[in-house]
Amino acid sequence: MVLRPVQFPVQGYLPCPNEAVVHEPARDVPVVADVDVCVLGGGMTGACAAVAAARTGASVLLVEHYGFLGGMATSSMVLIWHSLYGMDRKTKVIGGLPDEIIARLRAMEGIYNASEDDAAHWVIDADKTRFVLDDFVLADGVKLLLHSRLAGAIRDGRRVTAALVENKSGRGAIRAQTFIDCTGDADLIRFAGGQTEVGDRTGGCQAPSLCFRLRHVDQSQTGLDTVQAKLYGLTMDYNGGKYPPLLWGVRWPGCEDVMLAGTRVLDINSADALSLTRAEIEGRYQLRWFLRETRRFPGWEQAELVAMGVQIGLRESHRILAEHQLQREEVLDGVRFPDAIGQGTYPVDIHKPSGPGIVFEQLDGIRREVKGDRTMLQDRWDGAAPNAPTRDALCYQIPYRSLIPLGFDNV
Repeated sequence: MVLRPVQFPVQGYLPCPNEAVVHEPARDVPVVADVDVCVLGGGMTGACAAVAAARTGASVLLVEHYGFLGGMATSSMVLIWHSLYGMDRKTKVIGGLPDEIIARLRAMEGIYNASEDDAAHWVIDADKTRFVLDDFVLADGVKLLLHSRLAGAIRDGRRVTAALVENKSGRGAIRAQTFIDCTGDADLIRFAGGQTEVGDRTGGCQAPSLCFRLRHVDQSQTGLDTVQAKLYGLTMDYNGGKYPPLLWGVRWPGCEDVMLAGTRVLDINSADALSLTRAEIEGRYQLRWFLRETRRFPGWEQAELVAMGVQIGLRESHRILAEHQLQREEVLDGVRFPDAIGQGTYPVDIHKPSGPGIVFEQLDGIRREVKGDRTMLQDRWDGAAPNAPTRDALCYQIPYRSLIPLGFDNV
């Protein structure tokens, strides 16, 4: 048997849209649920939103397009939950429902912290997190509808009256008094005709990464910094380009396997179906190239691919235009808001859409740019001298107004 080889660079695998249209007849859609609150998207935010709503006594339906909850954490192996503490590493700035999830994961030995005092980042087991999130939402009476994708919305003035979903049973309508859009893409807002923006000022989205799990890797012989620098000097066969990621990884909880974010696909619009298809295909070809090349490094000769994310990990898509659009300066200056509903310390973290490199801007005033060859430039984003004292912002805040899309009363 002769197997036909794929021609590199890979191309010609996407359909070509045209201007033709077909007419879809009007139809009645059965109501599959009528609840107080409908949460669309079962990632970590959606799960927490559903539980919080249920604890007020509301009837809640949580809709998710996968067969499990957790979003990027469980589908794409984004295992790190960053610190729950302020920049002083002493003041707790995040708690509540995240603490409950962490407690459940600890009971299943599905999480560890990078420091003895729990002030650093947490690393979760993506598979055990699926178990935990089932318990987390069901314990408070949240109803679930899995394998269901949002397909449209019905709007009456400033209110969404129904969300339309598609699944194995066909199309159905969900009626609710309040809708919470946790799709990560502002899908409900867009289907309902709300205002959104995508990417940076030019429309470029931060490049997505396919994460994966490896076994039999000895980083003491060749560390990730060295691996990235060596790979950056090579040409990738699948597209003829340079290796673009910031290579990082963590030990998988409970074993010596490692999760690596070792791919990154450039010039992707995460909100476009054809572009997203290209990201998935090229992410896998890039991973295959990564595995072939890294097995030449000391300590990586026996590297074994155990698993990869169900989908590529997305960093950026549509954002709502909100009653208050949170600004970079408000984040980095640690501005306090009277209606704050979220806090954090993770830096502003920008993966370049069209090339290697990543920029971090931290609350303490430090700016770091990591190049494709792993060299790093460090200066101050606030214009202060390099040896000036660091800034003293404890954390940033997210106001409730930043979650309220313009033009809606119940979303």
